[in-house]
Amino acid sequence: MPNTILTADEIASTAAKLVGGDLGISKLFSSDVAADFGGGTGETIRVRVPGAVPSRERAANDTTTALAVDTISEQSVPVTLDTLAYSNVALSVADTELNLIDFGSQVLDPQARSITRKVEAEAAAALLATPATALTYAAATPAKLFTAIRKTLRDRGVSAESKIVAVVGSSVYADLLDGPVGTWDANGSTVRGIEIHESSRVPADNVIAFVREAFSLVVRAPEPPAGAPYGASIRAEGDSPFALTHLQAFDVATGSDRSIVEALVAVVPMPQAKDNEDGTVTLVPHGNAVRVDTAA
Repeated sequence: MPNTILTADEIASTAAKLVGGDLGISKLFSSDVAADFGGGTGETIRVRVPGAVPSRERAANDTTTALAVDTISEQSVPVTLDTLAYSNVALSVADTELNLIDFGSQVLDPQARSITRKVEAEAAAALLATPATALTYAAATPAKLFTAIRKTLRDRGVSAESKIVAVVGSSVYADLLDGPVGTWDANGSTVRGIEIHESSRVPADNVIAFVREAFSLVVRAPEPPAGAPYGASIRAEGDSPFALTHLQAFDVATGSDRSIVEALVAVVPMPQAKDNEDGTVTLVPHGNAVRVDTAA
């Protein structure tokens, strides 16, 4: 596959941007993305959970009392990166010499979409791993469920400043569309202040509402193998940063060129980091998310 225009870094960066720009559910999560992963670091990484310190006070005219000294004890969540999302495409002599006009649109774009599909499937599985909460639902007045969801999250300690989003199935979205006047907020995209996203990747009767910190998309682009003649591992910035590795090589056994894109991917539910305001943080599993099966 002769290439005298684009460098390996440029191709990998383009592919990473294509994946990041095409993410749907995953774009709603927090992310931990890096390139050049390897060097004996093992499969398990740790995603940091912010620590906290207590507030201190003393009299304004006090010049003798020593200042209290606190330490920050951070916690972390282990994530095992044991899933390699990849696409390995063979390109014949006819492809490379006669049919290949635009490598980006003809090869990279389909390969990037295959990675996107895997990431989105992992995201949906993480959403559905949230234990169901029993809340009342009536198809004729669907907005009342979102009022109850909002109250549930706030009662758990989710800050009023935190944006809540909800991924809903097709039946719930249809109920919202056909709901009475006042179902949707004035902006047309939120219900009771909760941003609504319809997805065919969740069951039709499901609602999963959460804040960004409830889930984490963890991506590591492997280091290119030492024997790869043409390859790069890149983190691409943007609204949804993503990282992947792109490799090009010639397969002597089949007489074909190969284009490979790959990334280690995991989507994990993150515990709610509940600040007890005394310098300690309690980790509450699934505390930042609510899932409701409206058909139950």
